[in-house]
Amino acid sequence: MRLNRQFGKGIAGIFVLIMIFTGCGKKGDPLPPRARLPAAIADLSASAVPEGIVLTWSLTGPIDGGGFRIIRSETAAGNACPGCPQDYRTLVTLAVADDRLGREGGGRFRYVDAAVAAGFFYSYRVAVRDHSGHYGEESNEAGAFRSLR
Repeated sequence: MRLNRQFGKGIAGIFVLIMIFTGCGKKGDPLPPRARLPAAIADLSASAVPEGIVLTWSLTGPIDGGGFRIIRSETAAGNACPGCPQDYRTLVTLAVADDRLGREGGGRFRYVDAAVAAGFFYSYRVAVRDHSGHYGEESNEAGAFRSLR
């Protein structure tokens, strides 16, 4: 009888240990609520001008306290392949109040990339940053060729 009690206590102890170490069964880091990211720019355009390459785009919603990240790929004119996968690198990150960022009416923005070389094709994308520092999806791709003139 005494052996049965000890055996029962041993089984109960093992059961308690199993419950402690398995917990509720849900493992992993808790996930924060999904942030509502800014909408992607859909009308990015690029064109060559004497000063460099000018980018223009518009926003559909507010961007209070946010900004933009402009990424660029650079390819020699002979190797240019618009629409092919590009090796993008961050060109600049701009706050909405940045002096380098031009504002046109109707929620349109303008940026001039003056650091371009003649004989190269440049492809760009822009992502919108909200006031919390979260970036939305990247825009459509826009490219321009910097001529040898």
